[in-house]
Amino acid sequence: MGKSLSVAGATVVAAVVLLFGVRLRGATDAAFAFLVVWVPMTWLGTVSRIVQPRLPPGYHELREFERDPRLYELLGVRIVKRLLRRGPIAVFNPGLHVPTERSPQRLAELEARMKDAEASHVVLLLATLGVVINAAVRGWWLAAGLTLLFDVLMNGYPVMLQRYNRALLYARFPTLQADARTAPRRRGVERRHALPPPNKGRTSAMSYSATDAESMATTPTHPAR
Repeated sequence: MGKSLSVAGATVVAAVVLLFGVRLRGATDAAFAFLVVWVPMTWLGTVSRIVQPRLPPGYHELREFERDPRLYELLGVRIVKRLLRRGPIAVFNPGLHVPTERSPQRLAELEARMKDAEASHVVLLLATLGVVINAAVRGWWLAAGLTLLFDVLMNGYPVMLQRYNRALLYARFPTLQADARTAPRRRGVERRHALPPPNKGRTSAMSYSATDAESMATTPTHPAR
C-alpha cells in the first residue's frame, strides 16, 4: 500500500508540474521542451526505487562495434562522463561506481545497476519520441526540435554512456561478461535436471570505470540509489 501511494504521489506531482508549465509557457517553447524531458526523468528516477523497469537480457548484449569504445568516444561520451562524475549531478547515483571490493558478486551488482539505469533511460528516450512526433505533426517545429535535442542529451547520451562503461568494465574484468552470458544457460540446465517435488501439487521447500581508478560515470535517472 505504501509503495502504491509513493508511486501515485510522484505521478501526481509530475503531472501537476507539466500542466503548470503548459499553462504558464504553452507547449511550444524551449522551457516546456526542457520540462517534458526533465520531469519524466526525475519522476522515473523516484518511481524506479519501487518499480524498476527492465529490458530483455538480449537487449543489453553489446554489439561487436560497441566493444571498441572509440565509437562512443567520438560521439562525445567521455565529455558527458566527466560532467556527470565530477559535477553536482554525480550525487544522484552514488551506486554507479566501481566497488572497492572487486569481488565477482560486487561487480555483478554494479553491472546490474548499470543495466537498470540504461533501461530507465531507454524507456524515457522512446516515450519522449512520441512527444516529438506529436509536436511535429502539429507543426510546432521549434518545440519538436528542442524536445528531441533535450531527449538525446538527457536520455540518449546516458544510454550510450552506460553501454560504453560496460564495455570498459568487461575489458577490465572479462569473466564478468562470461558469467552473465552463461548464467541463464546454467539456470535452464538446473531446471531441466531438477528433481520433481516429493508431493504432487506442492512445491518443494528446497528448490566494475574499467580504464581508470576513479568511479564509473553516473546518470541522473536514479537519484540516491
